[in-house]
Amino acid sequence: MTAQPPTPATPEEYVTDVPYLRNFVDDLGPSRLRLAAALNGFAPPPATDFDYCELGSGTGDTTVTLAAAYPGARFVGVDVNPEHVTFARSMASRAGLANVRFLERDFEGLLDGGEALPAFDYLGAHGVLSWVSAAKRKAVIALAAAKLKPGGLFYVSYNALPGWAAIEPLRRLMVDSAGGVPGTSLDRARHGLALAKLLNDTGAEYFTSNPTARSMLETMRKSGLPYVVHEYLHAHWSPMYFADVAREMAAADLYFIGQIPLHLNYRDLSLPPALVSLFKGVDNRVAFETLKDFALNEFFRSDVYIKGQAPCSAEQTRAYFDATPFGAPAGASLVLRELRLPHYQLQFAGPVFDALIPALAEGAATVPELCRRPALAGYGAEKIREALMRLVLGEQVLPMTRSAPFAAVAGAGASAGRYRVPLAHNRMMLEQRLASANLIALASPLAGTGIALTTLQATALHLLTAVEPAERDAWLRAFVGSEALELHDGDRRVTDPDERRRILAQKVEEFRVKRVPELVRLGILEEG
Repeated sequence: MTAQPPTPATPEEYVTDVPYLRNFVDDLGPSRLRLAAALNGFAPPPATDFDYCELGSGTGDTTVTLAAAYPGARFVGVDVNPEHVTFARSMASRAGLANVRFLERDFEGLLDGGEALPAFDYLGAHGVLSWVSAAKRKAVIALAAAKLKPGGLFYVSYNALPGWAAIEPLRRLMVDSAGGVPGTSLDRARHGLALAKLLNDTGAEYFTSNPTARSMLETMRKSGLPYVVHEYLHAHWSPMYFADVAREMAAADLYFIGQIPLHLNYRDLSLPPALVSLFKGVDNRVAFETLKDFALNEFFRSDVYIKGQAPCSAEQTRAYFDATPFGAPAGASLVLRELRLPHYQLQFAGPVFDALIPALAEGAATVPELCRRPALAGYGAEKIREALMRLVLGEQVLPMTRSAPFAAVAGAGASAGRYRVPLAHNRMMLEQRLASANLIALASPLAGTGIALTTLQATALHLLTAVEPAERDAWLRAFVGSEALELHDGDRRVTDPDERRRILAQKVEEFRVKRVPELVRLGILEEG
């Protein structure tokens, strides 16, 4: 009798022995969700006084940062991983935040678990639906149906089809080959990744015929084993068609209203030019999105749903732009005058932009306030609104929580100065800068979001805020000799201490000139 090979172990329901990668997801922010709703003609929930819940909050970076950015709102994070929840609670405590709490709970039974959950204006589930069982997905949707206020917004992101169809075999290869490997999830991910790389390197026809799979393999290599674990090694991994998600949502009185990135809400900005005429007769939004995913070979969707059958009109879009302040905190010189989208070129040229961009760089203002500026008074509200909307779609300006002039920023001669970090959350994030792997996010109550910094940028900011000017050169020399921060000159990794100090000093000065003024304008830094 021929011996049978051992049956591969079933992947875990949800991996908990490897913490998820720390990250801040800007798309989960209320300001971004309000914008997505308004651009599609829906009245958004409140801007500053609201209740918010993130399902699958991970290490809590997004929820904690948003809580720091919105001191007048209330936040709840839910995650099944006890290590995640402990870490998130610790961050909130160190930041002195009383407006956020974290629950260590499974989605199933959350409604019946005795927790005093309020009704929410915003509910977010980033990277959840594709990685949980059908029962848990139904529990997430049921929670949104039960706890979202009428007109509340539900953000979901998930792996989408048809894009993932060519890559699903790669996931199956890794799961089947690594299932019987002893040890941790990292060991199994390492084994699966090594086998896939070997097949690719030796010319396996699957990779030769599927360049997208080869590209995804390179993404895995660069992103590291924790990414591989959480992307591929859960028992339930199900890329989904938009139409199926929309149908399941509608059955729970949740209706699709928009997509992020924002330009994807406009057919002339999102579609390949050759296909625009094909879509002209498609007026049903669900049918349009379904076809668009094939036109774009969509891999990942970030969608916004609304609770209940809400009215939709161009007037509500105008009302949002008339009531919401916008600004360009990076400064007028850094606002692009043209932006290449995948299938369209956005341009911000002409007299109205020449007047509008400097005004937005001075501070946050609404359309009526902009109309009162002498340089803009002759254009009228409609033309200013249209130009502002175009800048928003190109993500060259940000919605703000209040109208206010930006803080003055000293000129280039202030290089010897020192900066202060007024917000406790941001001081806490900078203190743990090197433990954050890829990035940290600093909260801006003015912008109502987090501003992401790489580890290198956070190191530069630490130098400018915590080290006296006269001691910075000595600090740099000690830092490059003791810290594991990687520095590169082009593609070459720099290891020589003197060269590392020189490059780091150069990066610090570039950061001070290009990014520090923006952080001052957003209230993240103060001079002096």
